[in-house]
Amino acid sequence: MAQTNNIPTLASLALQYGTIDNDQYRHLTSLHALRQKDKIPMDHAKLLLVQKFATRYQIGLLKLIQEYYIVKKRGEEFGKIAIEQGFATRLDVQKALEFQKKEFKRARIKKLIGDILVESRVITTKQKNNILKEQLLLEKRADKIFIDKPKNEPKAIAIQKVEQLIPVEDPELSVYEKKFLRLKVLDREFAARVTEKGLASEREVAIAQRVQEEEFEKENRLKILGDVMVAMGFITAEQKNIILKHQSMSVDKDTIDSKEPDSGLEIIIGPDKMTASIKIDRRYLPQTTLHLLKAALSAQGITNGIYSDALLQSQLNMGNLEFPAAGSDLSSKRMKAKNLECYMETKLTERGEKRKGDQLAKQATLPNTLIIKDIFGNDRERDCSKNLVNQCGSGTRPSQDGAGIIAAKTGVPSLSIEGQLFIHPIIHVLEDADLRYGHLEAYANLSISGVLTGAYPITAGSIKAREIRGARIESIGTIRADVGITDTIIRSQGDIHARYLHNCQIETFGNIYIENEIFDSRITISGKIDSPGCRIISSNIFAKKGVRLAGVGSERTKSCTVISGGEHHILELEKSIYQEIDRISKTIDSLKEEKEEQEHLSQKNFQKMIELKIFHDRAKNKKQLLVTEFKKNKATVKKTKLKNIVTLISNFEKRIESSIASLKKINTTKKSHDKKKIELENKITSLLPETNAAIKILKEKLFLFFEWTLSQENISKIEITGKAFPGTNFSGIYASLEIESSLENFSLSEIYDATMNYKLEILQNQ
Repeated sequence: MAQTNNIPTLASLALQYGTIDNDQYRHLTSLHALRQKDKIPMDHAKLLLVQKFATRYQIGLLKLIQEYYIVKKRGEEFGKIAIEQGFATRLDVQKALEFQKKEFKRARIKKLIGDILVESRVITTKQKNNILKEQLLLEKRADKIFIDKPKNEPKAIAIQKVEQLIPVEDPELSVYEKKFLRLKVLDREFAARVTEKGLASEREVAIAQRVQEEEFEKENRLKILGDVMVAMGFITAEQKNIILKHQSMSVDKDTIDSKEPDSGLEIIIGPDKMTASIKIDRRYLPQTTLHLLKAALSAQGITNGIYSDALLQSQLNMGNLEFPAAGSDLSSKRMKAKNLECYMETKLTERGEKRKGDQLAKQATLPNTLIIKDIFGNDRERDCSKNLVNQCGSGTRPSQDGAGIIAAKTGVPSLSIEGQLFIHPIIHVLEDADLRYGHLEAYANLSISGVLTGAYPITAGSIKAREIRGARIESIGTIRADVGITDTIIRSQGDIHARYLHNCQIETFGNIYIENEIFDSRITISGKIDSPGCRIISSNIFAKKGVRLAGVGSERTKSCTVISGGEHHILELEKSIYQEIDRISKTIDSLKEEKEEQEHLSQKNFQKMIELKIFHDRAKNKKQLLVTEFKKNKATVKKTKLKNIVTLISNFEKRIESSIASLKKINTTKKSHDKKKIELENKITSLLPETNAAIKILKEKLFLFFEWTLSQENISKIEITGKAFPGTNFSGIYASLEIESSLENFSLSEIYDATMNYKLEILQNQ
């Protein structure tokens, strides 16, 4: 790209920041060169306008970006001159540059290198002025580069000198930096209009700009120049609004100054730019809407991987204050890029089993390097050459060459939603499965002739039993009870079949089929509840793909809640995963706290040692003075006075001995704390890899769940074939309705009404 003194032209910046494309850039540079040759030059700003490649606003933004490069050059030149003249060392200049950058990152404060060096007493004001005189040549070059500035530009605008902007190391600006520049462009135009219309003097504009910067420094908040001038009484609010209207800035002002700081929303972007989370101030939760969430993400430049409206709305409905809002690390694509071929349905026995040693999956070719877009739409490479251990569930193992997965026992194969392969041995229990029977093999397909009771937690593939009571079950497949399920907690990936559910808590990715009754239960699923003969009483139902029931509620029990279309099941899983992460992290966190405590105690003892050393040195000096005085005056001074001096010398010697003994004792204690600190550091270091690996697996599992649910349809339809009693609360994704009188044989669907709001529409079934 064409540059002058390492400062990019407006044309090259326009290409870099996507204002123009490569063809337009080539056309622009050719046209610029042609006009130079014909001796009718036209700067890039005018050419961009004439060719209609950019708006005045875009050009203003590009000019300010160009100023970053100019200031970077000026800062380097200032430091070079300061070193050459012996006013400062390289370390002094480097520290000043680092401080300058920190100040800008903290609150975008315009602090000059010279001022920093003066404030830190490295150089004097006179020396700073001498260095600035040396920079006159650079000043002229900067002015020459910045010829895009109109000749008739008011002096008030010129006050925003190039040297007042802060240099950045990376030309790629952060979202906040872009927003800062955007505000400066709009303020520059606002100041020009104010002075042109005679509403305020150039001096008043300059004063308001200085106040704006001071508020910037104190509050770390972007505030437009117009509001500052109104607050200071330079212009009226009406005058400000008129100028903003002409400037077409009203929407921008609301976005910059009102919505973002006052919405209580904070966007947290992952270090690899593959994820983004939203944090909501508790005070603002009631008024936080889906529209505000998406506006905040858009303002940060996040365009890719934003989660579905239903998922974000469900987060708000559940009152969550911090949650993932976007993710582009698509785990399914990463698995696909491993070129893993599954052989789940081949070479099965008559019972549908794979024999021990059979191959379940194999990498046909070497893994591909996966190119995926981050949340800002930029291409990023992802390595897919990881081993397959994390995909080996119960009953499976990696092959010896690490390129496949083998059945470690004979059983029925399955693939879980998180991409793990399982082998489920088939076990028949011809009696009750309880404490007398003993432990059941983990992740087996269980066929129980009697009753399954809750003697201990059960993990299984699928379960078929006559009845289930008081159990705690985690399963990969379907659960069937010929009679019913009572007092049971189930977390499953398959369907649930039973005649009734009493006092149960169920979470599943599958569907619920209940014949007669659901009583005093909570059901949270990512499938549908298709139970047209079932009546629910004193229960809460959350389904993603629709609800069909015979009746809801009764006259004597508490009201029921029926929600269809939401993402409550996935969000419950998210909550449990983060609880597990907290549990895993707890050991490391407690060790870190203990290490910090040992470090604090060591520092405290060190401080005592310093104080004792000072006391020791003072006592030693005073003793030496007394000894000198004694030797000097022992022939002329009375014996009583000499005796007092000897006593004082003896006292100081005792103090010195005491301080030395105390120093040794405290030093021993300090070394003990230091030793414990080192032991804790070593323990933390040894535990970190395993802990981080476990946390990483859990987070990958969560993103797989999110990805799975995004591929599934949300159906906010509820059908009741019988009677629903008053007080029942029905909800879709966005709207809810509590019925005040009984309804029979009806359906509810969520619609977007004429008032541009969602509502639940009640329709009578035919």
